[in-house]
Amino acid sequence: MASPTTERTGPATLWRDQDFLKLWAGQSLSLVGTQVTVLAMPIVAFLLLNASVAEMGILGALARLPMVLFLVVGVWVDRMRRRPVLIVSDVARAVMLGTVPLLFVMDLLVLWWLYVVVFAMGVFGVLFEIAYRSYLPGLVAPEHLGDGNSKLQLSDSVAKAVGPSLAGVLVAARSAPLVIIIDAMTYVISAVSLLLIRKREDRPQADEGGGSMLQAIAQGLRWVMGQPLIRPLAIASAVYSFFDIGILQTLYFPFLVQDVGVPAAWVGGVLAVGGVGAIAGAWLAVRFMKGVGPGPTMLWATVIGNSSLLLVPLAGGPLWLAVAMLAVSQLIVGLTTQIFVVNNITVLQSATPREMVGRVIATIWAMGLVPAPLGALVAGLIGEAVGMRPVVLVAALIGALVPMAVLAMSPIPKLRQVPETPLTSGEGS
Repeated sequence: MASPTTERTGPATLWRDQDFLKLWAGQSLSLVGTQVTVLAMPIVAFLLLNASVAEMGILGALARLPMVLFLVVGVWVDRMRRRPVLIVSDVARAVMLGTVPLLFVMDLLVLWWLYVVVFAMGVFGVLFEIAYRSYLPGLVAPEHLGDGNSKLQLSDSVAKAVGPSLAGVLVAARSAPLVIIIDAMTYVISAVSLLLIRKREDRPQADEGGGSMLQAIAQGLRWVMGQPLIRPLAIASAVYSFFDIGILQTLYFPFLVQDVGVPAAWVGGVLAVGGVGAIAGAWLAVRFMKGVGPGPTMLWATVIGNSSLLLVPLAGGPLWLAVAMLAVSQLIVGLTTQIFVVNNITVLQSATPREMVGRVIATIWAMGLVPAPLGALVAGLIGEAVGMRPVVLVAALIGALVPMAVLAMSPIPKLRQVPETPLTSGEGS
């Protein structure tokens, strides 16, 4: 096992940690840029290249397909230095995005090239996400890990709250393909900020990446499922993914418009309330972590956040009341999700041996992503047969109660502080 990292010393606060500030600034800027592309890319495909509905579906599928690489990427990241992976990922994404406006002005842009771009962006996005979550524990002192995660999640929340509005203004003012160059530039700036980090990153030991790819993936999965403290987090994530991300989110828009009667133009405003809650949650996460402990914080964030999802199938009556119920649900979900995520990722990073952190985080995220497409398929089939409200109600109930029970019956409620050293086999009970 890697030696404990508690011996590291560094600045008293992250505000004085120049290396972290470089990582944070670059990542924050690229997150805002990404929100511009999220809106601009479909506009390019649908309005400029005349993509059909089926072709738009292919575009969306190719953007999400790289998520299946999480487990493989986790092993790769554990076998190499993380910072070069981050830099290469940023440069590659800048180059791929830069081809879109270039081909557009040359009148050579075609739909199949957009397919290539969104797939490549997905691959390098997965690579970056795992690498930077694995890089943070080696960049900052253990006592600042929670604060670092909180700041990174705050940037994500702010980007999702203000990014779409900014994207709309930019796309309205300029041609959508040319606007994409803004996102490409943010990746360049992020890569430069990473190059400026001065802290040396140790090379992984030769025996840390031994064995075949499948053996390494299996090792990460065994470690996750063998830890009484980590296993319930993985199980709760999988259940939530199937019922809430897969079923509830798939039916959310059509349910609000068709069954509840919310005007389609209002749905964006309802969702924006969740962004406000997410910003507050990212800011409060470390305060709860230090005040009541990461374990109780994750449990109660799950109880309160998941329970608020029941407001969705119960929404009804006068339109103002239904919209108010939906907005409250979004506010609470946004708030509690960020509180949970910051505490969850901090515990994972602290409890996992450094040589395995990439594949462990990838394993947890894979378990939290793989069930979602199956849930989406179930949502469409059953919703068509019996109606959307019963399906949404059952999904909200099961998606709320099962994760609550899994966490409540685990050692997590007793976890009053972040693990100071990585766990070994059997710890956490």
